[in-house]
Amino acid sequence: MKKKLWCIGFISSLLLLGFFKMTAQNPVWTLDKAIEAAQKNRKIIASLEKEYKINQLKTKELNAKYLPKVALNYNYQYNPIIATSVLPAEAFSSHQPSDGMIAVKLGANYSQSAGVLLQQPLLDMSVSKLIAESKLQEKLAALNEKEARLELTYEVSKVYLNIVVAEEQEKEAVGDTARTALSLETINQKYKYKRALKADVNDAKVTHNIAVQKYRNAVHNLLVLKQYFLYVVGNESSIVSSLKLEKYSIEESIPNLDDNLIEALPQIEILKTQNEVLENKKKLERAKYGPLINVNGYLGADQFTESMNPFQQNSWYGNSYIGVSLKLPFSLGENTAKRIDQLRFQQNQNKDRITEDINKSKYNVLNAVTVYANVLEQLKTVSENSKLTSEIVMIYQDRYQFDQISFNELNDKEIQLQNMELFYNQLKKQLIVSWLDWKKAAGKLVQ
Repeated sequence: MKKKLWCIGFISSLLLLGFFKMTAQNPVWTLDKAIEAAQKNRKIIASLEKEYKINQLKTKELNAKYLPKVALNYNYQYNPIIATSVLPAEAFSSHQPSDGMIAVKLGANYSQSAGVLLQQPLLDMSVSKLIAESKLQEKLAALNEKEARLELTYEVSKVYLNIVVAEEQEKEAVGDTARTALSLETINQKYKYKRALKADVNDAKVTHNIAVQKYRNAVHNLLVLKQYFLYVVGNESSIVSSLKLEKYSIEESIPNLDDNLIEALPQIEILKTQNEVLENKKKLERAKYGPLINVNGYLGADQFTESMNPFQQNSWYGNSYIGVSLKLPFSLGENTAKRIDQLRFQQNQNKDRITEDINKSKYNVLNAVTVYANVLEQLKTVSENSKLTSEIVMIYQDRYQFDQISFNELNDKEIQLQNMELFYNQLKKQLIVSWLDWKKAAGKLVQ
C-alpha cells in the first residue's frame, strides 16, 4: 500500500511540475488586466460604441439642415393652346370705350427658363429641437455603454474571484485526499493483522472515496470556471490549463454610503436623460407653431419663342429675385396639447422609477453590507474551527495507531472536517457575491 501511495505521489509531483513549467511561460492575469481585456474584446461593448458613433453622425446630419440649399433650376414648356386673358380697351387706346375689353394671348408656343435657386434657412425651431434630441440620444448611447461595462466588470470580477477560491479549494481537496489516504492505510495495516473490523475498513474507504471525489469535483469546477473566464474576457483561444491568476484579497472594511454615487449610477442617469428627451419632445411639439424664416434668391433667364430655337436672338429675358419668406402656422390639424400631456405623464412615470431605483439601490447596499459582515464573521469562526478540527484529526490518527481510540471517533472527525471545509468554501463564494453586490449598488465597482 505504501508503495502504491508513493507511486501516486510521484506521478502527481511530475504532473504538477510540468504544469508549473507550462504556466511559468505564460503571463499572470490580474483582475485589472482581465477587466481591461473583457472591455476591449467583447463585441457587446464594440456594438454599443458603434451605437454612440451612429448617434453622433445623426447629430451632424441634422446640423447640416442649416446649410444653404443651392439648386440648378430648368423648366421647359410647350403650349399648344396659349392661355388668353382680357384687358380694358383703354389700356391700348384712349379712343376706345372705357368699358370695352380686348382679348390678349399671354406667352408663346415655346418657353424655357434656366437659373440658380438659393435657399438659406434662418430660423426653424423644429430643427433646433431635433438637434437637441439627437445630442441627448448620444448621451443615452454613452450611458448604455457605461452600464454594459459595469455589468461586464461585475461578471469578470465574480468569475475571477471564484477561480481564486476554487484554486484554494483544490489545494484543500488534495490535503483531504492525502489525510484520508493515510487513515485508510493505517486501518488496512490493522486489518491485515486482524486488529480492525471489516466495517471500519469500509468506512475508511467510503470517507477516502468521498475525499477523492471532492478533489475531482474541485478540478472540474476549476476547469469550468477558467473556461468561462476566457469567454468573459474574450480570449477563448488561450489554453485553459495555462491560465494563471494573481491572488486578490477582498478588503474587509466598507466605507459609508455615498448618495451622490448612487444617483450617478447608469440606470438612474438613463432615466434622468430619458426625461430630458421627453422635455425636449414637449418643446418640439410647441415649436410646430413657431415661425419658419428663409432667405430665398434666384438668378436666371426666361425664353419665349414661336418655334423651338434656344439660340434665337432677343428671345431671352433676365429674371432674378431675392427676399425673405415667413411661415407662421396657426392650425396643424392635430391636438398637440394632448400629446404634451402624454409626455408630461411619461416624465412623472420616470420620476417615480428614479425614486424607486434610488431607494432600491440604497436597500441593496445596506443588505449587501449586512450579509457581508455576517459572512465575514462566519468565515472567521469556521476557519478557526477547521484548524482546530484538523489538529484533532492528526492527534486522533496518532492515537488510533496505538489503539487509544476507536476508528469511529477518527472517522467522525474526518467527516466533520470535510463538512467544515465545504461550508467554508460556500461562505467564501457568498462573501464574494455580497462584496461585489455592495460595490455595484454603491456605485463603487471598478471599471
